[in-house]
Parts: sequence; structure tokens; C-alpha cells
Amino acid sequence: MQNTLCFRPYNLVSAATSMYLYRLNNNSSKAVFFYMNILSTYALPFETSSRFKAGSIGEKNQQKVLEAAVAIFSRKGFSGARIDEIAKEAGMSKTNMLYYFKTKKELYQIAIVRVLRLWTSTLDEVHVDDQPVEIITEYIAKKIQLSQQYPEASRLIAMEIIAGAPVIGDYLQTELHDWVEQKGRIFLQWQKEGLMAPIDPAHVFFMIWAITQTYADFESQISAVTKPNDYDNEIFPLATRYAVEVLIRGLDLKPRL
Repeated sequence: MQNTLCFRPYNLVSAATSMYLYRLNNNSSKAVFFYMNILSTYALPFETSSRFKAGSIGEKNQQKVLEAAVAIFSRKGFSGARIDEIAKEAGMSKTNMLYYFKTKKELYQIAIVRVLRLWTSTLDEVHVDDQPVEIITEYIAKKIQLSQQYPEASRLIAMEIIAGAPVIGDYLQTELHDWVEQKGRIFLQWQKEGLMAPIDPAHVFFMIWAITQTYADFESQISAVTKPNDYDNEIFPLATRYAVEVLIRGLDLKPRL
């Protein structure tokens, strides 16, 4: 009997989008994770502008500390992590590290917000007259790539959200809320043009975030079930293809003629 549920990945994706995914899957370079001089229309209570110029030793050290902080916080949480552990992970003394970030809470807050801003930056350049299929495909692919390159960052965000967002609640209620509304207005226009299913844009984002982040947050579960020899090379390319296929079908995305 023929299996009518058989997947045929990409049969709804344009040739241009398929080429984009090919380039993405064959690009092993990692973007700079934390950029301390990141621009934002918001200044959260715990934020201050960087004291160091882009590319300077000071900024590079800040990046090292933030990456070390994400690694430690994602394993031990805010309460369980110690400043001396983070300093050791960053390859510097505790005194030197505290020159860049005065307290553990400040470091935790800034690290999490930098992660979230990196995630939202993957959809910064989107316009009403863009091709919905290609924009959503690229967004999904970039989000999964970030989950692959920085799984600890994804797990850190998951821990904070599950705990009720005690540290980044202000960010979620202001900057992220407004970002979703702004991008959502473009989705609503696509829906009016018949290019996207009439689904609340906020829920579109919830679904994309859930699918793209699960491959980092639940790596142990996925590994136990699929038993890959090489998680990164076996799971993430398929995850990208299937996520694109499922979401393009589910959102009923159509090409702009």
C-alpha cells in the first residue's frame, strides 16, 4: 500500500530558497556571538553602553566573559553559578573579570538579552513586498543554525523562561513585545494579500521558536530516540529541511507573483 503521508522535502520551496539553504548548510563559520556595541532603541535598567571600541581588546574580553557566562549559567543556573567559575572559563582572573562586569546579576542579565537580540536580528531585514516563502525559510534556517552553533545559549534562555523570566521580564514586555508587533504587521499584510494563512502572528513566532530551539534544548531526548553518530551533521540538516517543509505547509505560504 502506498504511504500517502510520505514527506517530499522542499516541494513547496523555491529554487532560490533551496540554494540559500544549501549555502547555509555548507558554511561552517560562526558569526560573532556577542557584540557589546549592539544598537537598540531600548536601554533596559541594567544596561550601560560599552566602554570599549568595537574590535578593541576590551570588547574582545567582554565577549569572552559573556560566552563563558552562558556556558556556566546554562549548566548551573543563576543561583548555582559562581563568579570564579565563570572567570576560569573565560581564562582570566576573578578581579580582571569584574572589571568588565561588576556583579553576577549584571553579567547574567546582559548575557541573556544579548542572546535574545541576536535571535531577533535574524529577521531584522524584512519588508512587506518581500517573498514570504523565502523570508520564513531563511528565518527558520538561521534560527536552527544558531541552535546548532550555540546550544548552551538556547538552554539558558529556556531555563530563564521556565522559571518565569524573573530577570528578563522587562525585556520580554517591552523590546520583544514591540518587535513581535512590528514584524507581525508585515505578516498581517501578507495574510490580507492571501500569501499566508490567517494565523495570529504572535503564534507564528511561538511555533517557529519552539521548533527551532528544541534541537538544542532537548538534544539528549532527540539523541536517545534517533541514536545519531554525529548529532550536528546528521540531525540539524534534516531538522532544517523538515521544519521548513512543515511550517511552509502549515502557514500556507504562497509566492508573490
